[in-house]
Amino acid sequence: MSSSFILLQGTASFFFAQLANALQARGHGVQKINFCGGDVVYSGSCEKQDYVGSSADLAAWYSELFKRRGATDVMLFGDCRPVHVPVHSVAEAHGVRVHVFEEGYVRPNWITLEQFGVNGRSLLSRDPAWFNQHRDSIPPVPESRHTGYNLRERAYHDIRYRLANAVYARRFPHYASHRPCNGALEYAGLAYGMAGASRRERHAANVTSTLLVQRAHYYLVPLQLNSDAQVVHHSAFAGVMEFAATVLDSFARCAPSDTALVFKSHPLDTGLIDHRRGVFDLARKLGVGHRVHFIKAGHLPTLLSHSRGVVVINSTVGLSALHHDRPLIALGAAIYDMPGMTWQGALDDFWTSGSSPDRELYQTFLSHVIDQTQINGDFYTRSGIAMAVSGVMNRLERRK
Repeated sequence: MSSSFILLQGTASFFFAQLANALQARGHGVQKINFCGGDVVYSGSCEKQDYVGSSADLAAWYSELFKRRGATDVMLFGDCRPVHVPVHSVAEAHGVRVHVFEEGYVRPNWITLEQFGVNGRSLLSRDPAWFNQHRDSIPPVPESRHTGYNLRERAYHDIRYRLANAVYARRFPHYASHRPCNGALEYAGLAYGMAGASRRERHAANVTSTLLVQRAHYYLVPLQLNSDAQVVHHSAFAGVMEFAATVLDSFARCAPSDTALVFKSHPLDTGLIDHRRGVFDLARKLGVGHRVHFIKAGHLPTLLSHSRGVVVINSTVGLSALHHDRPLIALGAAIYDMPGMTWQGALDDFWTSGSSPDRELYQTFLSHVIDQTQINGDFYTRSGIAMAVSGVMNRLERRK
């Protein structure tokens, strides 16, 4: 039976265009909604419509669109983007299924597709008893194929998308991007960072080597991006520095005196906010400057496997920490935050009482997450998009 799909804003790539082609080839109706110039450039050959109104009118517009199209399904990338915020309540009122794409919970080689929402809005169970009860019925983790993903191709599409936004700006006078600053600033920061990449790698390698040679007891704190929806919408922190300050304050008061703290910046951090300086300034004020390290690169598996514990907001690095059997505490809403996998007590107590995760529970959880929400592919390369589209179609047909 054919369905009527509405495709809202996708990634800065041809993923939604290729997905629309696949849906139409299976006999489904498809309409793509464009909110900005980048959407226009990447909308493909399906039927499309522009939304040029204000955010205040968007919910009513969605309601009319769903009625007029007889919509059965709506697809979008990132359920916290401003243009997507009104969708859930309107879709529920009209009986429309919501499918949300996001970067993979499991990386690399996977993308996320969930019904209703992702991350803090995910409907995945957080009850360890549920996983123990269903352990025997959850398929094992399948082998993933490499997608060919590379950062250069992703950056090319992102720049092209942003340029199109500028070219078509008058056509979409009310559009406000979910990105916190303009592309020129972001890419200037990334370019500056790339110029010093080898120096940062050497520094990170030296810090890591020193910690390992000294058999130091250290905790790892992977930082996220300030603009990450996980931080903005699914945590109580106003930004990454507020999180870092919370961790530093607790560490200074409660962590054993022979332990160290290692902050690692996000690989895509533009450096427009100097987190390193902020961390060291506060560490010195708290009297622990000599016990704190800040690195902007480094081999994450090595850092994780030798750490005494890991502190995150809700980063996907948390899953890597669990994979490496490390004690973990999540200070924001995370799909993996549950008894038996993460520390459920206070941060002050984590430094001395954090324990390793239940391996069997973790393996069952990971198998369920991949079976229900992950698709082998990526959003940016030809090979990865082809794999992802094929996986999405198989997933949709499996659930009919």
